Amino acid sequence: MSNQRDANEREARDDLTARTDVSFEAAGLGAPRFGSAHTDAARTGTAHVSAAAERATARAGLAAERMSRIAAATGGTGAVGGAAGRKVCVGGVELDAETGSVDGASGSEADVVPGLKVAELVMLAGVEQGYDPELPGDKPHTTLLLARELAYCYRRDTIRIYGNVAHATHGETRTEILGSGDAGSPAQVFTLRQSPLTYVSAPTPDGIESTLRVRVGDVLWHETDSHAGSGPKDRAYVTKTNDEDATTITFGNGREGARPATGVENVRAVYRTGLGKGGNVVAGQISMVLTKPLGVKEVTNPLAATGGAGREERDQMRRNAPLVVTSLDRLVSTRDYEDFARTFAGIGKASAARLSDGRRQLVHLTIAGEDDIPIAVNSDLYKNLRAALGRYGDPSQPVQIATRHLKLLFVAAKVRVQPDYLWESVEPKIRAAMLERFGFNRRDLGQDVVLSEVTATVQSIEGVAYADVNTLDEVAGDASVEELLQIYLGLGLKPRIRARLARVDRAATDPAKRILPAQLATLSPLVPEMLNLTELKG
Repeated sequence: MSNQRDANEREARDDLTARTDVSFEAAGLGAPRFGSAHTDAARTGTAHVSAAAERATARAGLAAERMSRIAAATGGTGAVGGAAGRKVCVGGVELDAETGSVDGASGSEADVVPGLKVAELVMLAGVEQGYDPELPGDKPHTTLLLARELAYCYRRDTIRIYGNVAHATHGETRTEILGSGDAGSPAQVFTLRQSPLTYVSAPTPDGIESTLRVRVGDVLWHETDSHAGSGPKDRAYVTKTNDEDATTITFGNGREGARPATGVENVRAVYRTGLGKGGNVVAGQISMVLTKPLGVKEVTNPLAATGGAGREERDQMRRNAPLVVTSLDRLVSTRDYEDFARTFAGIGKASAARLSDGRRQLVHLTIAGEDDIPIAVNSDLYKNLRAALGRYGDPSQPVQIATRHLKLLFVAAKVRVQPDYLWESVEPKIRAAMLERFGFNRRDLGQDVVLSEVTATVQSIEGVAYADVNTLDEVAGDASVEELLQIYLGLGLKPRIRARLARVDRAATDPAKRILPAQLATLSPLVPEMLNLTELKG
C-alpha cells in the first residue's frame, strides 16, 4: 500500500512539475465568435471541469496536503515582494516543492493601497534548503526561487502560496446518445439536447475550437466547415448553431462525406455546455466541485477568470465578415495583423501599427476584449492569439501585443424638458442614448470624443428642450483611489477628449515600455455615476 502511495505521490509531483499554467478558466467561446474564460485555481470549489482537468486535479491533489504547508509563510508583518521579489522564504523545510511547477500567490498589498487583496501566478525556478549561520536562532528552512519578480509587494502576515494549481476551462461535460445511424439516408441530421455548446480558445484562424466529439460505432468522426470537397469515405460532419443556441450535426450524403453506418443508438456525442461572460467569475467565487477526485479536499480560484465572451451580434458579423477573407489566414501587411485580430474570438477591437521600440521595427497590436472583457497576459485568449499570429504570420516578424489604454468619460449635463414631458421618463432615454453612442461597441481605438457630439446626442432625445453640458472630462481606467480623488476635484469642461493610436514614448528607456498602446475613450455602463444628468427647473 505504501509503495502504491509513493508512486501516486511521484506522479502528482511530476504532474505539477510539467505544468506551466496555473489558472482555473471559467467561460466558454461559442460558435462562431464566443469567448472562453480562463482562471487558475488551487485545490483546497462549484465548478464543472472537463474530464482531463479532473484527472489532473486528482493527481495534483495527492500532493496538496503537503504542498499547502508552503502557505504557512514565516510570521510577522513585513513585506514579501518588491525589490527582492524573486525569493520567498517559508517556515520549515519543504521537500516537495518542484522546479518548473506553477504556483499561485495571494495576499494584501503593502505598497499601493493598504488592504487591497491581489493575486498572481508564479513559476518556480529553483528551491533552496538551508539556514543563515550569521542570523542568530535561524533554523533550516526552504527558499523558493521564482522565475520572475513578484508583481506586487505583499504583507507577510496575509500572503498565501498555493503549490497545487492547475488549469481548467468552463463547461459542463455531457455524454449522450444522439440516435441511430442509417446508411440508407443521406445527410442525416442530429440535434444536441443541451445548449449552448462550449467553444474554447485555440490558436486557429477564428480563435476557437469546439468541445464536441462525435463517434459512430466507437469510431471518431471529424468536424469540417463544409462537406464540399469531402470524399465518400471521409468521416466528417458539419455543425450549425441557430439563434436559440441549438446545435445540429449533419453527416455526408455518401458522395460528399460518408454516411453513418446503420445501427441501434450507435451515434454518440461528448461535449461541454456553457459559455460567455458569465464565466468571468471573480477571484474566490469558485468554491466547490460537483465530483471530488481522490485526495481533493476543496478548491478555489485565487485569480479571476478572464476571456469569456458571448455570441457575436449581427452588427458585429456584418462588420467582420469582409475581414475574414482579406488576409486568407496569411499575415503579410500591418493591416492583415489588425484584421486577423479583429476576427479572433474574444477580441472586440484591434489596431495595428508598425513602430520601433528603439532596437527594431515591429508590428505593435493593441487589442480590447469583446465588450471590453479583461484580457490577462497569462490567459488562454492572449496566449492563443500570440500563437496564431506567429503561426500564420512571418516567423521573423517581431510582434508586440498590448491591451488598450482605457479612458473613462465623465459627463455632467443639465437638461430642461419640454412642458408636456416628465423628467422621470426622459432621463432614462437620455442615459440609454449616451451609453449607446459612447459605449464600447460604437467607439474605435484612437477615436476622439468632441463636446458637440455629446450635446447633440442629449438634445436629440424626444422631450428635451435644451441641454447644458457643463462637464466633459476623462478618467484613466487604471487610476488608483488617490488619483481618482484628485481627478474628481479637478474635472472640467473640455472641447475634446483625445484618444490616440499606438505611438512611441521617446522618453522611455525600457524598450518594452517604449511603445504606448492605443487609447479607447468610452462611457462605461458599469459606473453610472460617470454620467451625471440633472433636470433644469423653473
